[in-house]
Amino acid sequence: MNSLFVKVSPHANGQFLVDIQSFIVINLYKLSGSSNLKLKVQSCVDSSPNSLIVISLNNVPYEFVEKAPELTEICIWPVILLQQHVVSGLCSVARQLCKFSDEKAIQDLLGFREACLAACAESSVWTKFCEIDMPETINKLLHNNYIQDNRFNLPEDVFKYEKHLEQPVRIHNIYKIARDSQNDQTINSSIPKKDLKVSHNYAEGPQVTLADLILYPCFQVFFKYCREYLEINDQLQIHLVNAWFQRLEESFSLKKITFTSLHIPNKSSIDFLINVPQVDNMSLYKSDPARTPVTKHTKQYKIEAALSLIEGIAIKNDILPFGFDELFDWTAVPLTANPQGGALPAKRANRKCEQLENLVKATLKVVGNKKYRIADFCSGSGHLGILAALFLPQCEVILVENKERSIDRAKQTISKLNLKNVILVQSNLDYFTGKIQLGLALHACGLATDLVLQMCIKNNADFICCPCCYGGIKDCHQVSYPRSVHFQKIFIENEKQYFNLAHAADQTHKQENIKTKQGYFCMDVIDTDRKWYAQDCGYEVFLGKLQPVSCTNKNNLLVGIYNQNISE
Repeated sequence: MNSLFVKVSPHANGQFLVDIQSFIVINLYKLSGSSNLKLKVQSCVDSSPNSLIVISLNNVPYEFVEKAPELTEICIWPVILLQQHVVSGLCSVARQLCKFSDEKAIQDLLGFREACLAACAESSVWTKFCEIDMPETINKLLHNNYIQDNRFNLPEDVFKYEKHLEQPVRIHNIYKIARDSQNDQTINSSIPKKDLKVSHNYAEGPQVTLADLILYPCFQVFFKYCREYLEINDQLQIHLVNAWFQRLEESFSLKKITFTSLHIPNKSSIDFLINVPQVDNMSLYKSDPARTPVTKHTKQYKIEAALSLIEGIAIKNDILPFGFDELFDWTAVPLTANPQGGALPAKRANRKCEQLENLVKATLKVVGNKKYRIADFCSGSGHLGILAALFLPQCEVILVENKERSIDRAKQTISKLNLKNVILVQSNLDYFTGKIQLGLALHACGLATDLVLQMCIKNNADFICCPCCYGGIKDCHQVSYPRSVHFQKIFIENEKQYFNLAHAADQTHKQENIKTKQGYFCMDVIDTDRKWYAQDCGYEVFLGKLQPVSCTNKNNLLVGIYNQNISE
């Protein structure tokens, strides 16, 4: 039986304390009415400091578990366990609950092409808002962090959502929705989207989606807090949010999401004044032009100014990659695990094989005959991790990937090969908490490479990474740039110049292009920063290039071996 695992803390009268993520997931489970998924609850006496929402499970079928399966411990809870497949992360778990539902109305919450909240929080402003920002705002709210000097500071994220609801709807199938809602088949793409009169009644447009049912419990807690603890509900200047909230309560025909009370230690009965934050008038979509003004990072004078800051610094690439002298025989690989045996065009499949061979050879050299737990991060369909599992049967390999379709393809390949040493984890990198000895990443885009390095360093694990999409790096809630102490000192007065170099690193065109040599040098600059960061953390690091270098434009290979003596 597939299972959903949630942690709770015992409270008075047979009730339980949960955090906002668990509250959302439990209620989505209740709404889903799935007959193929069982709720399993683990009671923890030492509750999370954020477990301040009091709920009753009287109307929810569940089973207590004292000790959860070991696999559930490799990710942050709540998690779904499907045999050797673990799903973690609020949006990923919520999407699975919709898919497991027996009710079409719940399945339809995934929206057009089942794409609602499918993107990861690192790349999607909207997913980050629903999965991280609003839940974190509720956590701060319940700790009274928005009360200062007898004033209640309206959380910025609440007001951002108000502004979001003011904006025109931005969805892929907006013209079809406009034609259907207005019964006018003459509406076409010649009409500007802002003039389509598609109502923004719900989080993503005119229809309820999963995003609404993730945000609704957050605002339910928010309004109850304001009404009962601050007595200022009528003063809140969020009219569209109020209307959205009431619309959901009145029109949503499924069972209501409920909780008993809030367990806030320092209840206040003072009449507070309200500070309304100033936020930009824009939607919560990355594609909103108002969000990111166009910046031309690769103007040559900008690149030259950035390069002038690193004159005299030894930027060195060894060219030959770590492990290049290892033996590797593709004839020993089953066709099912060989890109040549799939649907890729012949030239692309050949290049893919060359890329994989470089990383597998490095893996074989690092591991030898040791029994490692290996994680293949941003694994896609699992080509690299599956090869590692085949050549290193003594090792356990974990494929970590946030795309459901990629996980499904990997699952099919693993089944055909009858591999017993592979585990699938569908989650973003930051939800993975498993202990590993080696981390792999082939073309993890942008900052994902740095998240992988950070994960490996946290585990004192060796790493093998081939970075990609250098221009995609950016400061986020998990990573900031530059990475190494040395580069931080160089770019301390203008980190924008560092990002100019990162964008220039993506200008690796054909060899005859005038900017290609500069682009490859900028790749080495960014990867030297990564190399030095790892060295600061106690690693011996090798920077080389995949062979042949023509197998991909993004052909740098970073290999780090943890050295306890260096770290000490």
